[in-house]
Amino acid sequence: MTNIFDGKVLLIRNFLSAEEIQTLKDWTDTAVKEGQFVDGVTGNWENKEFSRTKKRLTNRMSQHISYPELVGILQERIRNTVSITANAPVILNHGKDGVVVSVTYNEGDVYKHKDPSVGDGAAGLRCNILASKAESGGDIHVEEKTYTLEEGDMMCYLVTEYAHSVDVCHGENPRILFMFGFAVDKDAWEKG
Repeated sequence: MTNIFDGKVLLIRNFLSAEEIQTLKDWTDTAVKEGQFVDGVTGNWENKEFSRTKKRLTNRMSQHISYPELVGILQERIRNTVSITANAPVILNHGKDGVVVSVTYNEGDVYKHKDPSVGDGAAGLRCNILASKAESGGDIHVEEKTYTLEEGDMMCYLVTEYAHSVDVCHGENPRILFMFGFAVDKDAWEKG
């Protein structure tokens, strides 16, 4: 694993093994077929104009999710790797057990936005693991910087504090992202 922190974003390359990546892909494929996901939201955050899209699915609003054992193992690995999360509570009401999965298909994207508050005095930190990469596109923008992830990489940043978006994805291979959310102190995060 290689760790890079730029003051806002922590990038950890090769956080997952090839076997773990495949487990997450297989689970996602089955969960989508079983109806554990709903249509995502797209729109313009600045104008507050939103609509549903079938080009990106999410399980953010569902509690009827049956994650594989690996998800719990990964949540614990994050707590052991990213020290600020060691005793941090998970983000409630945004995915089961603080975990959200999104699946972005051809021509899908994520509009520029900040996530909702997680409570007074806390910032929402998401540690996002890319399980499947789109054939092209799908780069992540956090504030003014662009990040390109490979399958198995993890990227952590304060989603309630920094505007972020994802470029349009292209190709038959869906972009699958597992997002682990924690409520943390913003200043402590930015101090590294």
